[in-house]
Amino acid sequence: MLAPVERGPDPAAFDAVVLGSAVYAGGWLQPACRYVGAVAPELRARPTWLFSSGITGGPTPFPQRGDDGRWIGDSIGALGHQVFPGRVERRVLSAAERHAWGAGPGMAGDFRDWPAVRAWAGEIATELAARQAAPMAG
Repeated sequence: MLAPVERGPDPAAFDAVVLGSAVYAGGWLQPACRYVGAVAPELRARPTWLFSSGITGGPTPFPQRGDDGRWIGDSIGALGHQVFPGRVERRVLSAAERHAWGAGPGMAGDFRDWPAVRAWAGEIATELAARQAAPMAG
């Protein structure tokens, strides 16, 4: 089920959570950070994976390490954090951003790597299936 963080979904309603954010100026968007702060205990209680999506691809890559994803992952015991390239639409950039990132068309575009996203989702599904198949201790 897809649930935007702005709606405040209760992680307790899910067996596992995959949570992500766009990366802007090196950090996660504030709604995602606020959500994690509000539900951190629930996220720690279930398998959780994180992803960050930023300007990491294309002919003029800008490193976006998704550092918030790392410290958030550490704070909630996430099982993994993946950084994926994203999409940039020049029309939504401010004049300052367009100036800082250059006037050429190479900056804008869709750099998302859907095969990599599907492969990562498959890894998560495999791990969840293995967890369900493992005999419970007790």
